[in-house]
Amino acid sequence: MIAAFTVVNPQVGALMPLHGIGGRQDLPLPFELVVAGAAAAVVASFVVLALAWKRPGPARPGLPLGEGFTRIIDSAALRWTVRGLGLAVAAFMMMALLLGEDRLTNPIFGFVYVWVWVGLVPLSLLLGPIWRTLNPLRTLHLLGCRLLGTNPDHAASQLPAWAGRWPAAIGLFTFVWLELVAPDRVTIPILLLWLALYTVILLFGAVLFGQGWFSAAAPFETYALTIAKLSPWGRNVGGQIELRSPLANLATLTPPPGMVVFVSVLIGSTGYDGFSNSSLWVRSIQSSALPGIVLGTLGLLGFIAVVLGSYTGACLLAGRLTDTSRRALPGLFLHSLVPIALGYITAHYLTLLILEGQRVFINVSDPLSRGWNLFGTAERGVDASIVNYPGLIGSIQAGAIVTGHVLGVILAHNRALALFPRRAALTGQLPLLLAMVGYTVAALLLLFAE
Repeated sequence: MIAAFTVVNPQVGALMPLHGIGGRQDLPLPFELVVAGAAAAVVASFVVLALAWKRPGPARPGLPLGEGFTRIIDSAALRWTVRGLGLAVAAFMMMALLLGEDRLTNPIFGFVYVWVWVGLVPLSLLLGPIWRTLNPLRTLHLLGCRLLGTNPDHAASQLPAWAGRWPAAIGLFTFVWLELVAPDRVTIPILLLWLALYTVILLFGAVLFGQGWFSAAAPFETYALTIAKLSPWGRNVGGQIELRSPLANLATLTPPPGMVVFVSVLIGSTGYDGFSNSSLWVRSIQSSALPGIVLGTLGLLGFIAVVLGSYTGACLLAGRLTDTSRRALPGLFLHSLVPIALGYITAHYLTLLILEGQRVFINVSDPLSRGWNLFGTAERGVDASIVNYPGLIGSIQAGAIVTGHVLGVILAHNRALALFPRRAALTGQLPLLLAMVGYTVAALLLLFAE
């Protein structure tokens, strides 16, 4: 599904990516020059920062929006309206899943793989941590607790502190494996099985550990809240909502255990998505004696391991060069990977969201394939005029990757100035800089893989 829209063969249920949007030949400059220029831009940003930014930037206060605005956002009426909306959408899509036909026109596939997986990104950037309220499973748990007269925070067992976001990281891996590797992933039985297990695990865990289990184990919630750190919405120490610089907001990210793995799964899976559509990988799958599902799983794990190993190794080396405690460094610099992840997601899935997102909007009017037109969209067609501008798309994709890495360098530089001794602050950043340059080059090679 990289940089393209996807259709499904209803006879075999297999994903078939349609390429041709934003290819190498469509870039405004030769591909080799684009790659070299992107790497140079990341290095140049570091050089400029090293010369002009020699002390950590102060924590700048945001712009408070007033107690009245905060009271409206926190009001029970608004929150339950949002919860009700999330529950209603989930119920509608469950109807399509359970009662609809197992075919391409069933909107459940696009809802999960496009609207939720990709659509949560712009939603979180625009509205901040709204998914915590929209999450239908949280709402079901709250309603169940109200019905039984119990405290939703009550826990029969205490979740150990070391668990952190490890359950969410495992949950995210199962989803990207479903999306990228699992056979028949766009058939009702396979998707239903995954969603059933997902629902049971989260609701049973909430009964056992309280609603804090959702923060620890819900992969979409962790994903959305991480991206929401790049939104302009934050809260001051008094709990009042304020407008902030997105980078200043992101700097407040305090990752619990497991978050480094979570972000590595996010970035690594996006890289594997690009590589899995290359002719090299397709030939490898066809000629290998191993089953495709085994080779795909190993490939996905390999990409995640490369991201995790290179980032962790760079942080450990930085700690050694600066004589700084190394154990906490991967978590302390993790916020610098978030704009990189956002750049990858934008580059890989922008056209998917634009094109297939429209198709879901059309198909929701007839979720059971009975000729309905519930929302007046069933007769519409997909506006695919974006395919007429492959050069623009290619430039946006490359620009998203470079911008994400430049922002990552800025964040890492400021954090290094605050953590490392002044004499070694620049030296300590070199391993991270080399890792980011490597990510930049690899991301472009994978995005425009042939």
